[in-house]
Formats: sequence, structure tokens, C-alpha cells
Amino acid sequence: MINPEYLWRDLLIHASFGEKVAGGAGDLATAEWIARELGELGYEVERLRVPVPLFQPRRCDVIGSSCALELYPQPVVVPTPDEGIAAPLALVHSVSDANAARGRIAVVLLPYARHAAIWTSVAAPLLTAVAEAGALAAVILPFGPTGEIVGLNSYADKPFIPIPVAIGRPSDLAAYAGMASANLTVRLYLTGENRVVYSPTLVARRQRGVRWIAMSTPRSGFFTCSVERGTGTAAFLGLAAWLPKAFPDHSLFLLNSGAHELRFAGTHSALDRAPLPEATDIWAHMGAGLASRAYTAIRGGRRLDTADPNRICMTTPSLAVQARAAFSGLAGLDDPQPILSEAGELSTIVERGYDKAFACLGVNRSCHTRLDVPDEVTPDLLVPVVEAHRRLIEMSVAPG
Repeated sequence: MINPEYLWRDLLIHASFGEKVAGGAGDLATAEWIARELGELGYEVERLRVPVPLFQPRRCDVIGSSCALELYPQPVVVPTPDEGIAAPLALVHSVSDANAARGRIAVVLLPYARHAAIWTSVAAPLLTAVAEAGALAAVILPFGPTGEIVGLNSYADKPFIPIPVAIGRPSDLAAYAGMASANLTVRLYLTGENRVVYSPTLVARRQRGVRWIAMSTPRSGFFTCSVERGTGTAAFLGLAAWLPKAFPDHSLFLLNSGAHELRFAGTHSALDRAPLPEATDIWAHMGAGLASRAYTAIRGGRRLDTADPNRICMTTPSLAVQARAAFSGLAGLDDPQPILSEAGELSTIVERGYDKAFACLGVNRSCHTRLDVPDEVTPDLLVPVVEAHRRLIEMSVAPG
């Protein structure tokens, strides 16, 4: 059994490093902590320096006649001039609205969902349409369960569209709509400096037998990401301590990748260092949001101590039956599904030929928002999921 006290301790340590944007101070501190932990467990740790864009903001907001609305810069950032961009607003609900944004600042309204990425959502065609129509800039309002600013995964090497793009708070819709209907000129500021920094990807090994077990989890993300990244990090470290004892004749390959929110750039940088697929008995990937608390939505709602079922266990065909047994009784995870393209790093991994691989992935209510803090999960929800990972590895790998 994985030590439940250590799991929760590690989740809280992860949270203590603050925001985890790739290449930022919290990401770097988290990487150093994980590297130390793996080293103390007997792994040889290699650090890959993965270059990533990092925007250091000076001012990010929309200023109207009677309000100032916070913005979050969407990477890779196209800054505005220091004096900002002055123009009226145009509300964009669909591609057919895009032409109205010509010469204006488009306010792109995403339908209600748990948003996580640009390229796999309705955001992509809307942003492309307003850019092609001649919008001067775009503010995305990603409507979802919290009403908060939601970070969106995007490309690592280029802006998604060649105009300034920022994320606004959906709860500010009334202010945006009022200024748009009055045809008021507002001023959008997205000023700061783009730099190239490094987000370490950690490759850890314990080389013993000719057969390998591989395990991975991403590290960087938006804001504190205690459920999104912290649950996977705690599981990763707990299983990293268990594996050498459980499989003393196996070699172990562990991957802790940075730049997750930049289209999985850290994982792409490291897969050439992984063991050959034909020598790998299983690849276990700890994806986002392994466990989180569910919410009701009646009269303002309340947080529950039961698990949010908005999660999925994805497996290669060879593991489907065993995964169903291992994750039995865990809502959302107990009905294994085929691997979804670009839903986390697993599809990138299996494209290399690993035919026994699985990942659990959840998009919790507070995912990619400032509300993703340790209170969004409990030890009683996390421990059973980590134990299910352990069971599936045991069921799938011969002991010698």
C-alpha cells in the first residue's frame, strides 16, 4: 500500500511552491524538490533544459469609462504597445459573428464547459475567425462552473493567432456587454516582456534488469494547480518509492515533464531517452486531476466529500480488462476508454509503440483557475485512485 500520509504531505508541499507556469519560479522550485526526492529514492536524475516562452507582464487589463477589468495574458503572448489598443468592443458568440470584430477588440464568448486548451475546443475556430476578419485584439471569456479566469493550453513556439489575446473573467460579461452595446471605445493593455527561459524535464532511472517499467507525470500548469498537477505529483512520488521494492528485477524509467501547458513540449523533448517499447512492460501516466471534490449546483451549490466523476481512465486495448478491475468503484475511472488524441501526454507516448499503457485524466471544477487549491481534494479521495494505479501495475507486470 502507498503511504497515505506521504501522499497528502507531498500534495501540500507541491501547493506551497505557488504558481506553476512553465519556467516560472514555482515550476523551477517544484522541479528541484522532485529531483531531490527521486535522488533520495536511489534514482539517477537527468535534467533536460527545455526552452519555453515566459511573459513578464507590466499591465494586463481593459479600461472603460467606469471600470477596469482584469486580463490574463494568453501564451504565447503578442503584447500591445505600451499605450495599449484603443477600440470599441464586439461580442463574438459564433464564427458568423466574426466580421463584426473588424477594427475592434473581439470579446470571444466560449460556451459553458470545463475549458482547458485552445486547439481542442471551440476557441480555436472562433479565434481564427476574428483574426482573419481583422480584429485588433481578442479577449476570451471561457464560461464554466466558477466564473473565473481560465488558463488555456496552447502552442510552445508561436502565438495561436497573430494579435494580442488575453483571458477575461466571465463574471465580467455584463460590463463587456454594456460597453459593446454603447459602442464605447475602451483601451486594452497587454504590456510586458517576452523572454525565453527553461522549464526542466526530469528523467530518472534505476537500471537493473532487461525489462522496464515506465511512469510519467507533467509538472507545470496554470496557477497553483493543486488538483490538476498536485494529485499526479503526489501519486508519482508515492509510486516511485514503491516500485523498486515491488519489482526489484525491473529497470525503472520515470519522466517528470515541464511545459505541459505548451502543447506537452517537455514530454516531446524526452521520449527519445525512454526505454524501447518492446522492452517496456507497462507505461503508467499520471495525468491531470486524479481526484477532486464534487459540487452541487442548487442555489449556489456546495462542495461535497464525494469524488467528482468528470474524469477518465484511458488504456491501450491490452490493458482494458485489467484496468476495469483495478479501478472498479471509482466514479468516472471504472469504465476504461480508448486513448483520446491530445488529451494529455498519453497519445504522444503510445504513438512511439508502447502497447501496454494507461493514464487517468480529470478536468476538475476549478481546473486552470486560481481556485485549484488543496481544499478541492481530500486524502480519502486521492488514496483510492493511487492504490488503483498500483493494482493495475501489479496486475500487468510479471514480478521477475
